[in-house]
Amino acid sequence: MTITADTSPDGFPLWSLREDVHVEADQAGDVVILHSRWGDEVVRRPGRAVVEALHRMSLGPVSLENAVGDPADRPALDRVLGRLRHLVIRSLGLDQERPVISVVPLTPRARFGPVAPRPGRAVRMSRFAVLRAVDGVYHLESPLSLHRVVLHRPEALWCLAKLSRPLTPAAAAAAMPCPAAPAMDMLAYLIGAGMLVQARPGETGGPPVFAEDTDPALVTWPPEDLMFHTRSTLGRHDHDFGATYPMGERWTVEPVTKPAAREGESVPLYRPRWETLMASDPPLTAAVEGRRPTRRFGAGAVTADELGELLYRTARVRSLLASPGEPGEVTSDRPYPSFAASYELELYLAVDRCAGLRPGVYHYDPSGHRLDPVPAAQADVQELLDRGRMSADLTTPPPVLMFVTARFRRVTWKFTGPGYALVLRNTGALLQTLYLVAATLELATRPLATADIDVTARALGTDWRTESCVGGLALGRPADGPGRVERRRRPVNDPGWPELAAELLRRRRTR
Repeated sequence: MTITADTSPDGFPLWSLREDVHVEADQAGDVVILHSRWGDEVVRRPGRAVVEALHRMSLGPVSLENAVGDPADRPALDRVLGRLRHLVIRSLGLDQERPVISVVPLTPRARFGPVAPRPGRAVRMSRFAVLRAVDGVYHLESPLSLHRVVLHRPEALWCLAKLSRPLTPAAAAAAMPCPAAPAMDMLAYLIGAGMLVQARPGETGGPPVFAEDTDPALVTWPPEDLMFHTRSTLGRHDHDFGATYPMGERWTVEPVTKPAAREGESVPLYRPRWETLMASDPPLTAAVEGRRPTRRFGAGAVTADELGELLYRTARVRSLLASPGEPGEVTSDRPYPSFAASYELELYLAVDRCAGLRPGVYHYDPSGHRLDPVPAAQADVQELLDRGRMSADLTTPPPVLMFVTARFRRVTWKFTGPGYALVLRNTGALLQTLYLVAATLELATRPLATADIDVTARALGTDWRTESCVGGLALGRPADGPGRVERRRRPVNDPGWPELAAELLRRRRTR
C-alpha cells in the first residue's frame, strides 16, 4: 500500500498511533515491536527513521512530512503504516497542531482511507450514526463502521449539523465555517469512516437514493437495535467488555434479595413436598408439549396454593453463596439459571382473581417464600391489569399478571458491555421455567409482548432507572374449548403430541 500525502493548502492530514499502543525497539534498531490490545506487531529491519517516526506517532498526531527528515525514507514508512492501519489514527487539522477530527480504528480488521465525494452526488449522515459526549469531546460511532470519529473542534460539529439532510458535496462544503479544501477533506474522512453515505447515481432531478435505505439486510433494523446488538457482543468495537467491575469500590453490590418494603404484613405461601411432586409430576416432555398458546382464560380463579407451588419450584432461593474473595453473601442458588449467578430479577404479582389472596399488587420474597403487599392505588392496579391484558393480546382479563423486573446494578456493578443483554437472557430463562412448571400445574400462560415501564414503576413502587420491568406473563385457568385462534395447519412433525400431553397432564392433576 502506498500512503499519499493528500495535503491541501488549508487542510493537514495528521497521523498517530492508538493510545493503547506501546512502541518498543532494540538499541540497534533492527526490530520494533508495537504492543496493543490485540497482540504484538513485529516490524523487522525498519530503519532508524521509521522507528523515530513511530515513536513520535505514539506521542500524538504528527505530519508525516515532519516525521521523516529525508524524503528517501518515506516509502519505507508508507509500507509500515500500510501494514499497521488497524493501529493508526488518521486525523485532519486546520494546521499541524490542531486536529479537527480523528478516525480511530476499533478492531484488527479496520482499514481506513479517505473517500473523496463524487461531484453532484448527494451526501447525508448515515441513519445509523450516533453522537455522544465522552470526556470533553464528541464521539461519532455506527454499528456499520469499524471506526470511531472523534470531533475535536466546533467546525466538525457544524459539518454534522448541515448533513442531517442530503446535500451535494459543494453545497455541504460551502455551508461549513472553513475553507473549501479542508471542508472537502472532512467530507472524505467522514465518508471513509462510514459516517456519511453517498447517494447512488440516479436520474437528474429525482430524489437521492442511499444504499442503506434499500439494503434488505438493513431496512428492518432500527438503528438503536443494531447498535445494541454490536455493543453487547464482541467483534465490532473496542469498548471495555466483560467482568471489569466498572464501579470499583465506589459502589457495593446490591443485596442478594430485595428487602421488604414493610415488615409484618407478608403473606406466607404454600410449600410443596418433594415426595408429592415425585409421585404426581408428569414427564418433562409432557410439560414442554402441553404448554399451548391461548388468548382466552377460563372463568375460574387461580389459587394461592398454586401460586405458592409455582413460585417455590421456579424462583425461590435455595441457598446463599459467598464468592471467593468477596466479603459476605453476594449471590444465591435458585431453580432457574442466571449468568454468573447474578439473580438480579424480581417477581411482582398483580392479582385480580386468586382464591385465598386479596386483589392487589405483591412482591415475591424468594428467600422467605412469601408475598409482600405493595401499596398501590386501585387505579394503578387496574391500569396494570388492563395494560397486561392488551400486551398479552387476551380476549378476557387475566386472573394474575406476573411482572419480571431487574435490579440492574446486580449486573452492571460487575459487567461492562453485555450487561443488559445478560438481563434479557436471564429473563428468558426465568419465563421459560415459569411456563414449564405452570404447565405441570395445568395453568394457562400467555407472555406479555411488552411493558409500559412508567406504569409498572408507578404501580410497583420502583425507580425505573434502577429497577425496571423487563418481561412478564399472564396466568390463569385453561378455557373450556379452544382458547386460541385456530389457523390452517399443515402437519410436519408429530402434531398430535400436544393433545397427548394435555390429556396426560389432566389425568395426573385429577388423581
